[in-house]
Amino acid sequence: MRTGVCILTDLPWKESAAAFREVEQLGFDHAWTYDHLTWDPMANEPWYSTVVTLAGAATVTERIKLGYWVSSPNFRHPVAFARELVGLQDISDGRILCGVGSGGEPDAWVLGGTLSRGERTRRLREFVDVLSRALSEDHVDHAGEFYTVKDYRNVAGPAVAPVPLFVAANGPIAIKLAVERGAWATTGIGGADLDEWWANLAKLSAMVDEAGGQGIDRYLYLDSAPRFSLDSADFCAEQLGRAKELGFTDAIVTWPRASKPYLGDPAVLAEVAAELR
Repeated sequence: MRTGVCILTDLPWKESAAAFREVEQLGFDHAWTYDHLTWDPMANEPWYSTVVTLAGAATVTERIKLGYWVSSPNFRHPVAFARELVGLQDISDGRILCGVGSGGEPDAWVLGGTLSRGERTRRLREFVDVLSRALSEDHVDHAGEFYTVKDYRNVAGPAVAPVPLFVAANGPIAIKLAVERGAWATTGIGGADLDEWWANLAKLSAMVDEAGGQGIDRYLYLDSAPRFSLDSADFCAEQLGRAKELGFTDAIVTWPRASKPYLGDPAVLAEVAAELR
């Protein structure tokens, strides 16, 4: 199972750059960041651009995969986003990963969004479909419920490696889309305690199997659980083991911060990395 670290976009670039370099030096497989305009737990703290952060990360690392956890249609058009991804893929020499979700509430409110849950799910499918075409085709035309595209030119796209897309899904319709795309991501669906969180996650995993996704890549964000994965190296190893038992191919922990959320000791992350090696 591959393991990665998510570095939030709250850090000024000098600190963020050092964190991305360290994650690579520690031997992790991938590094990520959030994709929000605003995030409720840190609404009163600095928050920087995801695409700018990943572009910077691409210039200070050499090997590690870099990704969106996860990109949001709330403030993106799939064609404009495709242009950004092609640029990032070029800068990183083919190291970009891109999760796509239906979008969180705070970002939608900031821009006056009023879509229902069902509309967001339909928008997600259309967003993924148009994004995929804009990354792989030239002369793209589309007329749908949420997006219109007229002869989008994608001359640069075929010159770089395709950007792997995976769908964040916690319900049956989005899970079907994830299976179709060949990769699924999840934060789980909550739980009163850790055991209930894992039990609910097992139910989600079974839904993916039932939808025909037995062999697809599966990404799990461990720090949506009720307990921080880096409380200790032993605890993290236990959580990684549980993820592997459920069939996840990739698990992601969070760069420890000096305050909540994700309050932790960077030394624990280094210890986890040493054990993984």
